[in-house]
Amino acid sequence: MRFLCVRKPTQANIFGQEFDLKPPDSRLENIQDILATDNFSASELMSKHPGILAAVSFDRDRCTHFPKVVNRVEDIDSPGRILVMRNGGIGDHVLFLPALPVFRDMFPLGSEIWLSTQKEKHPIFQGSKAIDRLLPLPLQLNILLEADYLVDLSERDDLEDFEKLHMTDYYLNFLGIDYTRVPNKAPRIDWDESRADQVQALFEGARKAHGEKPFVLLNWMASNALRLLPPQSLLFLVQEFPNICFVVALQKSLTNQTRQYLRKHGIDVLDVTPLMEDLTSYMTAIKLCDAVVSSDSAAYHLAEALGKPSLSLFGPIGSGLRVRYYTKALAIDASYEGETCSAPCGLNKAMTGCREAVALGKDFSPCLLSIEPADILKAFKRLLGSL
Repeated sequence: MRFLCVRKPTQANIFGQEFDLKPPDSRLENIQDILATDNFSASELMSKHPGILAAVSFDRDRCTHFPKVVNRVEDIDSPGRILVMRNGGIGDHVLFLPALPVFRDMFPLGSEIWLSTQKEKHPIFQGSKAIDRLLPLPLQLNILLEADYLVDLSERDDLEDFEKLHMTDYYLNFLGIDYTRVPNKAPRIDWDESRADQVQALFEGARKAHGEKPFVLLNWMASNALRLLPPQSLLFLVQEFPNICFVVALQKSLTNQTRQYLRKHGIDVLDVTPLMEDLTSYMTAIKLCDAVVSSDSAAYHLAEALGKPSLSLFGPIGSGLRVRYYTKALAIDASYEGETCSAPCGLNKAMTGCREAVALGKDFSPCLLSIEPADILKAFKRLLGSL
C-alpha cells in the first residue's frame, strides 16, 4: 500500500472519482486529503502526474486505528468491517466476482465487505450481494481508518501463483482458501439495460429493422497492445453471414477512425461506437447482443458474466487461465512457433507489444495473426449453433 498527497490544491478525476484535495498540514491532521492506494496504481499515478502528486511517509504501525492486515482468512478473528482493495482491468474484476461470495461465506458471521476499486469499474460490482459498501480507489485515508481489517491484493508478491493459476483461483488462494473445493466459479452480473437508455433505444430500433437476425458484437481492439487485431481479422465475417446483424462498440474516442474504416471498406454493421461513453454503455451493448467475438479480455469476460455466448482468440495467454470455468465461452488458442517465442508465451503486461512482433516488424502479435480465417469461421459456426 502507498500513500499519496497533492503538492498544491487540486481538483482531479482519478479513475472516475472526483477529488478536491489540499496539501497535508504539518501534523498530517487533514487525513481526508491523503490518498491510500495499492502499489500498482500508486506507481501509475506518480509517473503520470509527478508535478502534482507526491508520496507521503506514513507509519501505519504507529497508527492505533489502522485496520489489521489480513493474509489468511484465519487472521479475521471477529466480525468487523473488512476492506478489500483491488486495482485492475475489466477482466481482472470480472474474475474477482466469483471469489467475493466465497469470502462472504468464509468471513465471520456479521462481517461487512467493503470493496475499494476504481470508480470507473464500479458497474461490474454494483449488483453483487457479497459487497456491503463499494468505495473508490484511491481511497481517502479517513475512510480507510473506519475499517477493522484490510485485504490489499497488491501487498504480497505472489507472482508465481499469479502466472500459473486461473485468476479466480489466485484470489481465493491469496487468503488461503482451497480453490479446488469451490464448485461454481463462473461470474454473473445482473444488468438493467435502462442504465444506458440511449444505447437501449438504439438497439430497440435496430431490432425492429432487422427482424429475427441475431446480433453479434465484434471487437478487434484491446486495452493491451498484445491483444490487438487488424479489423479485417473479424470483419470478414460480415460478408460471410448476411443474415446476422454485426455490432461494433469501440470506445467513443475511436468514433471517427471506426466510421472512416467501415465506409472505406464498404462494411455494413451496426456501429454504436459514438454512444460508448463509459463501462455502463459498453456493458449494455454486450447485454443487448446475442453473442460476442473478440480477442479483448474485457469483451469475453463481460459476455460470460452477462450470460452471453462468446468466441475468443487467445495468443500470449492460454485460454485455460482465463475461461476455464466459463459455461458459454468458446476459445481458439494460437499454435505458433516463432523466432523468439512460442504461444502461449505468458506475457500479459507488455503494453507496447511483444518481442516477436518487434523482431518481425509487425504491428500485431504474430501468434494472434497466425490464427487462420478458416479456423475462426469454423468456431463461429459452432457459436451460432449455441444461440
